[in-house]
This record gives sequence, structure tokens and C-alpha cells, in this order.
Amino acid sequence: MPTEIVAQLRGASKEYKTGDQIITALQPTDFDLRKGELTLIIGPSGSGKTTLLSLLGCVIYPTEGEVIIRGESVRNLNQRRLASLRLNNIGFIFQSFNLIQPLTAEQNVMLPLQLQGIKKAEARRRAHAAIEKVGMSDRSGQLPKSLSGGQQQRIAVARALVTNPPMMLCDEPTASLDQHSAGVVMNELKSLAAQGIALAVVTHDMRLRPFADRIVYVDEGRTSDTPPDGEFH
Repeated sequence: MPTEIVAQLRGASKEYKTGDQIITALQPTDFDLRKGELTLIIGPSGSGKTTLLSLLGCVIYPTEGEVIIRGESVRNLNQRRLASLRLNNIGFIFQSFNLIQPLTAEQNVMLPLQLQGIKKAEARRRAHAAIEKVGMSDRSGQLPKSLSGGQQQRIAVARALVTNPPMMLCDEPTASLDQHSAGVVMNELKSLAAQGIALAVVTHDMRLRPFADRIVYVDEGRTSDTPPDGEFH
């Protein structure tokens, strides 16, 4: 049976105007993000891969074309409705972890649930389950500064996971990590995809290719399932 499509781009492009100059960050693109797949989005700096991820994450609107999340086009949604869609459907993981330093690991993971209006006791229960899933239960009471880079990123994975989103978007999640920690985090993400989450991981790190179910290459604003000649080898 066909795999469920969670997010789609249909002819979506993004342009920015700087003075009299128009810069095309992403050419018109068709893209499907499917449930149960880890999709690796690979490209050099400035290629358009982060723009692609930002469109999928409803952080920016397309200049042309459509972004469709779970069957709903986002083109005519206002900022409040768009924020609600992100909160309830998308988990984000960043290169710099983006943990809130004065909060413990547990409190960081609870935060998205509290934004959803979940009562504290239930938010704590769900946070414990998410932290346990990434193997960090013994660190739940610690502040981010007392955790290694790999441990912080695993807490960030738990925070993205705690709302049970159908999709997770990861922007260079291993760039700040050594090879061992990067492998641990990617194995966690691979496990989440196997449980049915649609995962997109933006990277320029060729070492991550073995973890992918699908690889999309981005170069000069264009996407392809095959690498440009002479590159990405």
C-alpha cells in the first residue's frame, strides 16, 4: 500500500527581493514527506535546502505554489492559525539544540505541552515517557549546561517528540556533534521514523547517508533524487 504523505510541496518556490535584485532561494519544487521515512536533504551551504525545510515547517510562505500539511494548504492561513498548525503537527530539531538554559531537561521537554494547555501533571508524565524513549531518564533533572552536546541533542529530540507530531524537521542536527554522538542521535531519529513519524533531516554531512530511507539533493535552488555530477561523493 502507498505510504501516507504527511507534507507536500506543489510547485512551491521562494524568492527574496533585495533592492532591485530578486534572489531565487528555491526553484519551483514538488516534494513529498512520507510517514515512516527518514528523508535526508543534502546540499552545500546556500543551496536552498534550509529554505525547503522552512517551507515544510510553515516558517515561511512560498512565493508561488502550495505547501500542504496533512491535506490542508497553508497559503491562506493567518499567522495565528499557522502557529497552531506548527505546534500541533511539527517537531523541530536544530543544530544549536535551542534548549532553554535556566530550565531542566524535563522542564524543556514539558514546555510544548504547556503551550498546548496540557495540565502540569500530564505534561510531566508525557515528558518522562519521551525522555525515557531517548535513553536520558537519568539526566532529566539536570540543566542543559551540565549535559554533553550529544545529550542535549537527545533532549531536544525528546522535546520535539513529546507532542506526538506526525512530522519532525531537523536542521543540521549533528553538525555540532562528534561522530559517536552523531551516530547515537541519528539512530534515535531512525527509530522514530520506523515508528511512523515522517522525518526530514537537512545536512551537508555525507556520513549520514546510510541512515536515510530516501535522499534528496539540493543545488542552486533545484531538487533532485540524484546528486549533481561530480558532487556529493
